[in-house]
Amino acid sequence: MRNKGKRVLLSLLMVFSVCILATASVHAEVGNTGGFDDGGGSDSGGSDWSSWDSDDDYSSSGGGSGEFTPFTAFAILFGVGVFTIVIINSRKPIPEATSSINEEQTIQDIQASDPEFSADEFKTWVATLYITLQEAWEAKNWHTVRPFESNALFNMHNKQMEEYIEKKITNKLDDQDVKSVTLASYRIDGDHEVLTVQVHASCTDYMVDDQSGNIISGDPNKVFDRKYRFEFIRKIGVKTSATADGLVPNQCPNCGAPIKVNSSGECEYCNSIITKGDYGWVLNVFKAW
Repeated sequence: MRNKGKRVLLSLLMVFSVCILATASVHAEVGNTGGFDDGGGSDSGGSDWSSWDSDDDYSSSGGGSGEFTPFTAFAILFGVGVFTIVIINSRKPIPEATSSINEEQTIQDIQASDPEFSADEFKTWVATLYITLQEAWEAKNWHTVRPFESNALFNMHNKQMEEYIEKKITNKLDDQDVKSVTLASYRIDGDHEVLTVQVHASCTDYMVDDQSGNIISGDPNKVFDRKYRFEFIRKIGVKTSATADGLVPNQCPNCGAPIKVNSSGECEYCNSIITKGDYGWVLNVFKAW
């Protein structure tokens, strides 16, 4: 809306300038530069700049205020042309703003309190986790990824999964390809660290009826290119572990038993809650970028 308003204002200024030029008989310098900016919300920001600039010197040695000169005709035509261009541009869709990501700074921020944190190892783990989540979603067996998600995120995903099971449909996600993983930002929120990661991946996305095997929506031959926002949380003070890469532990940190987590995020052997980020990174947000 801000862009549209600025374009309309610029158009009115152009028309006003043309009207002045049409009656002027003194020396004038024509020039106008407009900047159009559109910023995103708290999670993204950016700008789309365009400008027009023209300078033309002329002199008039006679004629009254109502005299129509060749330059007046040129000025009118020029103004109409600029006005038309502005109107056309105002109807074009505004490109979506994207966040500027400083991965190097993000890594430095994490390593300031956790020197053993390895960005490469973490990104490899995130890529593997993404594939694991997608495979669990297609298999409709969400409990296999229970240790990797916070309680709130797991409950939301599990509820959605139960709806698919009830309707007897499967969301097929073939040709999985993780193109890149980028550590986008790091912050402290209360007593937890929050690491935001951008996952750029592609896959097919279509629905199949479980009973007939027929495709009920989507195209199995169409590959979608998407970017996802992953937010991992970890309790302040937790450091990267040499045995678990500072991610999700392979063993229960409380009793040492192999990880086997129930639907409430508890170790089935000692009932310790291990999906709150108390022992390693846990996925808390998974949505489109």
